[in-house]
Amino acid sequence: MTEPEKESEKQQGISKEAWTAISAIAVALIGGIVTIFATIYGKPSPSPPPSNSPSQSSTTSSSPSTSLSQSPTISSSPSETTPVPTVPPSASPSAQRLAQALDSVNIDFSESKLRDHLNNPFSNYPQFAEGCLKLLNNQRLKKKVYFDVIFWNYTQELRGKVTSDSPDGDLNTNIVKAAMVKAYNTRNGSNALSFGDIVEPKQ
Repeated sequence: MTEPEKESEKQQGISKEAWTAISAIAVALIGGIVTIFATIYGKPSPSPPPSNSPSQSSTTSSSPSTSLSQSPTISSSPSETTPVPTVPPSASPSAQRLAQALDSVNIDFSESKLRDHLNNPFSNYPQFAEGCLKLLNNQRLKKKVYFDVIFWNYTQELRGKVTSDSPDGDLNTNIVKAAMVKAYNTRNGSNALSFGDIVEPKQ
């Protein structure tokens, strides 16, 4: 074998050993990398504790909403326990006076609870009662007539109003008389045609 051939075999042998070494190093590197990744991903993830904390925060944040949702119930209880009265609990002297004066002229109520409206400052009953008494003056109705029916007849004629357009706010006398006659006939089954037919002097 010539000298050049020997030299080429030496170079090939060296190159084979070099490739073998390189392959070994590459395998080692790959194994090391795999080991590193296995070590990193094999450990328990630290993410669960943070994931617990948001759930706790959500629980904590839900409690204010719960308290807010409870707050309307708390705020609504006073209105339920303390309703605003529309009629004062006890009759005032003026309401008692009106009731007695109406009785004296044969005017009563179809339901006793309607009499309570004479004591209600937000009702039109007190003003209307004063107007009826002023109209009758020293007279009275011959038979009993319902006050609420007179009131209904009167307001129907005025389309829901109580007073006329007069400056002093007095009731319309002619409409009150007609309302009384109609209420008188309805209750007593009579056929009176005028106000004079249903009144008489007080005795």
